[in-house]
Amino acid sequence: MHIYVVESNKMYVKSTHTQHWVVGGLLVSTLLASWPQWLWLARRNSDGSDDPWGVVAMLTIIALVYADKDQLQVPKASALSVTALLAITASAAWGGLPPILSTAIALMACTWLIAHMLPKTRALSPLLALAMLALPLVASLNFYLGYPLRWFCAHSTSVLLSAFGTVTSPEGASLWWNGKTILIDAPCAGIAMLWIGLYLGALFSYLNSAQTLRTLINLSMAGALVILANVIRNTLLFYKESGMLDLPHWTHEAIGLVTFALFVPCVYFVCHAQFSFKRSTP
Repeated sequence: MHIYVVESNKMYVKSTHTQHWVVGGLLVSTLLASWPQWLWLARRNSDGSDDPWGVVAMLTIIALVYADKDQLQVPKASALSVTALLAITASAAWGGLPPILSTAIALMACTWLIAHMLPKTRALSPLLALAMLALPLVASLNFYLGYPLRWFCAHSTSVLLSAFGTVTSPEGASLWWNGKTILIDAPCAGIAMLWIGLYLGALFSYLNSAQTLRTLINLSMAGALVILANVIRNTLLFYKESGMLDLPHWTHEAIGLVTFALFVPCVYFVCHAQFSFKRSTP
């Protein structure tokens, strides 16, 4: 009996080591298949053309996978087929599509493979959201969403200020008050906060094993909370920038940090809240 147990343990250890080698080989081969995309991603994050926020998302994925390293398993053939199809598509799209789109497909291939290596309790959608945030998106978000967010912020801030007794006139992405123009500049658009909000929404969704619908709800709520927090921040900053309150220069950053500190628990609460939709019976 004792000999049987020892032999069984040896077989288990050998099987586990073999499985780890197979998992590692599949991951390495998938990464090597998209080496042009990773090279472009590394150059884009280091050339100064964009804020390297994507590195944080990438390191987060690595840390989450490492936390489950002892439970990694060999994916099924269907998952490997989808991974191969996505990797081939990414390679074929390189040179034909913008590099960011080809890299997004390559990230999808790796994410699909990793998601099917992880325990079944881990969901695909939050991991995929984190992978998309690993792309250099901040500059593009600033270009496409910067002015609309500043415009919305100016008009919403004007409404809040009017509620507190200060009448202002929104003009584009600025406020007109007492013969002065208070501009809501690009950093005050809240793009960095938006990225952080989406990142926290995706991370909390992953930790809660949220499925696709709940992940989308979490990300949408996180984005809405970011926009609301940015409106509150710009409303508070108005009193300093307009000269109504004579505050030190450092209070500009301090107001932003305090607003952000209050915003993070709100995202945490939304992503951890339990929603139930029950029909009322007559």
